[in-house]
Amino acid sequence: MTPTLAEVLLLIFTTLCAGYVMFVATVLQPVMNELDEAAFGRFVPSLYRHATRSVYAVGSSTLPFVAAIPYLIVYRLEHPWFVAGLACFTLASIMSKIMNLPVYGRIAALRSDEVAKLGEERRKLQTANNVRAVISLASVILMAIQFGC
Repeated sequence: MTPTLAEVLLLIFTTLCAGYVMFVATVLQPVMNELDEAAFGRFVPSLYRHATRSVYAVGSSTLPFVAAIPYLIVYRLEHPWFVAGLACFTLASIMSKIMNLPVYGRIAALRSDEVAKLGEERRKLQTANNVRAVISLASVILMAIQFGC
């Protein structure tokens, strides 16, 4: 496999993941913001449960990370823009684990009458979703720059 073919395949899967993350941040999050706190408290655990069982969600976020390992072993740091994109993708994944997962757990543990706490967790989730979306988009842009160099 040539480096270009490997990069195109990685870029496709990274773009699919970034698109999914952008959808969550720009479409789903505003919908969650419109829900009252009790409905939000019921919706998020269901969303999380379905997302962790979704072949698309899990595959699009895992495949680029796993495929980056052989890419880096074989091609090393030959294409710095592409490697920077892979690093951003990895950062977005790590940020998701640090920022999003604890929020999902706290929301699931709250009762529907804990309105203030649910509102606070909703704001934290929005921030986490936006951060991951921006970093994911940056990873795609950095990877795409490689093709212009």
